[in-house]
Amino acid sequence: MGFGTEQKIILCVGELLPNKNQVMAIHMMKEVVKQYPDAQLLLAGNGPEKERLVQEIQACGLEDNIQMLGYCTHLQDYQHIADVLVSCSKREGLPLNIVEAMLSRTPVVASRNRGHRELIQDGKNGFLAEIGREDSMAERVLELLNNDELSQEISLRAAKYAKDYGFVNVKEELDRIYF
Repeated sequence: MGFGTEQKIILCVGELLPNKNQVMAIHMMKEVVKQYPDAQLLLAGNGPEKERLVQEIQACGLEDNIQMLGYCTHLQDYQHIADVLVSCSKREGLPLNIVEAMLSRTPVVASRNRGHRELIQDGKNGFLAEIGREDSMAERVLELLNNDELSQEISLRAAKYAKDYGFVNVKEELDRIYF
């Protein structure tokens, strides 16, 4: 992977579709690199928006700060080095990438939608930003990058909360409903 120990890593996971709205994460990075010039946004996923996203990265001059990872079978390797996970979806069901981030104690900043609101209690176990408000998302990401204590508190609360969405709990709930 080759990232420096002090380098800030932001992870964004999802199929490259208009609904996943990765362009919001790209524009957010314009603000992040002002404080952290070597910060990296890792975009994991494949899809029809790839070329448009590559063009947007180039138009923003962020080729040195954003990597397109494509489809990853070893996503956990990136999850463990990420300082923050961002999710910018316009609509979402139950976002497993956020549950995984929470369980691995990676703080989350996500767009405000039904699925994200189900998991994230704004300011307690993660942060929510309005869809299309790259400045708000950047502010929250920078808040976590600049404050290790806050990042750890959010991460611990998130991990405790996300345990309810683990396999055993979900299986027990489904058994109660269907059997």
